Amino acid sequence: IAVLLFGGFVSAQGPKSTGKITYDDKAELIKKMQMDYAANEFGLFESLMVDSVAVYLGSAEKATKEELINGFKLHHQLYKDINWGWISTETALYDDGSQWTMVWALWKAEGNFTGTKSEVSGHFAYQWKDGKIVTAMYYFDPTSLMAEVSAMNTQAVDYGYKATYSSNWKIGNPENVKIVLDIQKAAERNDFDAVKALIHPEIYVSAGDGSEIKGIEDFTAMFEPYLKNTLFSIKPAVWISVVNETGDEWVLLWTEEETTAKDGTKTGIEAQESFRIIDGKIGVVNQFQKSLPK
Repeated sequence: IAVLLFGGFVSAQGPKSTGKITYDDKAELIKKMQMDYAANEFGLFESLMVDSVAVYLGSAEKATKEELINGFKLHHQLYKDINWGWISTETALYDDGSQWTMVWALWKAEGNFTGTKSEVSGHFAYQWKDGKIVTAMYYFDPTSLMAEVSAMNTQAVDYGYKATYSSNWKIGNPENVKIVLDIQKAAERNDFDAVKALIHPEIYVSAGDGSEIKGIEDFTAMFEPYLKNTLFSIKPAVWISVVNETGDEWVLLWTEEETTAKDGTKTGIEAQESFRIIDGKIGVVNQFQKSLPK
């Protein structure tokens, strides 16, 4: 929808343009208004926009002048060092008599809650009537903004504890899930070489029985004979890829597993496992297991 809204404004020299494009007083005012936004000043927003201004923030849903200004003020709670890497404004006159000032800009800031430095390209359009702004349209990628709001909301809740590792998580790369599930499939095929190819050389496993495995040699010594002498049937129930504020990538996996030893002995477990992905391979595994209910 946002693309449709702004399709006519990607270039001021559109099919209905009169060709009259200038850097005029209106373009200068809009540039000043954008610079004021970066300084957390909104006097020009108040004075240049009519109270009934139609505001569109990347969607077809109309917002109010008050909502726009309050939202922009919130940016300064979410971010520090808001500035424009570059900004360009110009005013165009169209065949229907409408007059618009266009803005192309690179927005830059550092998140107060994620600590992430962001650069976001933006395109804004302001329609004039009788010297006032009657329509304001904003087109930008909201990914950084949504992440910062999410981090703020997470930190705003008093959980009574502070996580010793991380409490700021979001959905991660789905390709990481594929790595973990490929290992499950390789185990069912008793293909240790395929398993090993997905294991990081410095693998660390905290096993369900409390034992530890450190390094690929230890992993090979432990799992290769076990895998070759055991049949596996694995039923994944849930998988989730997540990433935290420092970029640590994990996959969480819940499964039901049945193993059959060479003598025919069957064992069933429910497993909850977490896999840290490092350089496209599994670098850390934490296992929690219990026997299936009888």
